[in-house]
Amino acid sequence: MRAKEKLEFNRKEFDYYEQVRKSIYDLYTIRTDKQKTNDYFSEHLFADARCRKMIKSSNITHKTVRFHENKDEIDHVIAYRVRKEIQNAICDDKTFLYAYNIIESDHNPYDDDQKGKTVKMKPETFASSVEIEEEIVRYKEDYPKNNLGDYLLDETNFQFYGERLSDITEDEDWWLFVFNKAYEIFDRLRILAYDPFKAHYLANNIYYRDKQMEETILDLLLILINNYTYDLTTVQMKKLKMLAISISQYRDEHFLTIDKKYLENIPSLNIGEINWKKATKIFNHRLITQWVTHPDFTHEQQLLILKQIQEKYLLEKQRHPDLLCYDLTQCFSQLQQLLMHDDRANDEPHPPAPSDKHNTMKPTIDEQNTVTDDLKICIAQLSEIIRQKDEELRLLAEKHDAEIENMKMILNDHAEVCNQKGLTLSQMILVFYYLFNELGVSFANTSKTQWARFLEKVTGKHIQNIRAELNIDFDSKKTKKNLKIIADLFMELLPQISAKIDKDSK
Repeated sequence: MRAKEKLEFNRKEFDYYEQVRKSIYDLYTIRTDKQKTNDYFSEHLFADARCRKMIKSSNITHKTVRFHENKDEIDHVIAYRVRKEIQNAICDDKTFLYAYNIIESDHNPYDDDQKGKTVKMKPETFASSVEIEEEIVRYKEDYPKNNLGDYLLDETNFQFYGERLSDITEDEDWWLFVFNKAYEIFDRLRILAYDPFKAHYLANNIYYRDKQMEETILDLLLILINNYTYDLTTVQMKKLKMLAISISQYRDEHFLTIDKKYLENIPSLNIGEINWKKATKIFNHRLITQWVTHPDFTHEQQLLILKQIQEKYLLEKQRHPDLLCYDLTQCFSQLQQLLMHDDRANDEPHPPAPSDKHNTMKPTIDEQNTVTDDLKICIAQLSEIIRQKDEELRLLAEKHDAEIENMKMILNDHAEVCNQKGLTLSQMILVFYYLFNELGVSFANTSKTQWARFLEKVTGKHIQNIRAELNIDFDSKKTKKNLKIIADLFMELLPQISAKIDKDSK
């Protein structure tokens, strides 16, 4: 399964979904370049290793270190977990060979001693970059292209192109745009296909101000969906079939017509209460045009409908950018101009009398109204940008507050360690690790999340700190020191566990 699909189809399994998603999408463009992949990991995903190096080289401790992440670098507290979740997402995707091996070997420029005790690397050869490129082609991710001929090397693409040449008299650039966009939308559709009855709107709402182009892209999309079978699970294949059926069903006139429940009640409709997302079937530009230009509405109602749809679209586009990815600015602008033109046309049979100052000024007023309406659209768009920036600042503030709270909890835990006479959290984790293993409970047959929930109740420690300690590095000096303490603890009461600990610590 592709990394993109695994991430979306199993989204609930990723505790650090946003960080993992950003990292994977950043890595997509450099998958075939081992050095660039190495550089990306070093700059963004190994803050924990960089922190360890700072502590070691400066002869300081975790308690006194003042470590700050670089721009776009993953927090050192969660960096290890993020890397493991990235590895989980890309483990079946052969195009991420280099990234997988970096994580598996823990290869980074900050740790002097590379860990390799239980490493299971995937084989790399001098031909690996070429093999990755071939895999990218199989995944239909080899886009965008600069040459139409490269697309037509594919037999299915060549047949599609040849069958339409007699009906479509467009140049090479037009066709190249069609193929590039079809491949791009196909890539997006597969990611959204976990919910096929929503994903199909991405295909049915295609808008590029060229009906023939939109229909051609949609035809090619259906061929791509119906013929693609590479590296799909049974669930994925079934959902792609559902997606193809949904797209085909919604291409008929029933989809492209305003629902009867609205048409039959136009005189009594309260325009301000209409759910425009549903009424336009998630902002289909053809349905928007039908609503705005419907002859049973007055000119004022048409203008109000256009204004409300545009405002609602801008809000929803911000909330769902993956689904509402098309720019309808030109569509709204053309409808605005059409309504203003119709308004002027209605005034033409009644030419103003020379003595009628009000009528004489009508063309000028109309022009000013047009400018005013355009300014209102610009203001709405600017207001949306401001709202978006405010939201980004709010999220940054929340992240900052969360990081402060996290640091407070870590400091409190460290303070407890300094003041307590009992075991530290990492030592308690080792105690339970060996007790549970003696009872037949291990990381192999139970999830670390279950362990973390149990230990949170028993120790009273924060679950995030527990999760971090559950990633036990038996080769580290800290763990070896703790193992000696734990072995002494078990010596009198459970000597068999003590013997096992002594064996593990060597």
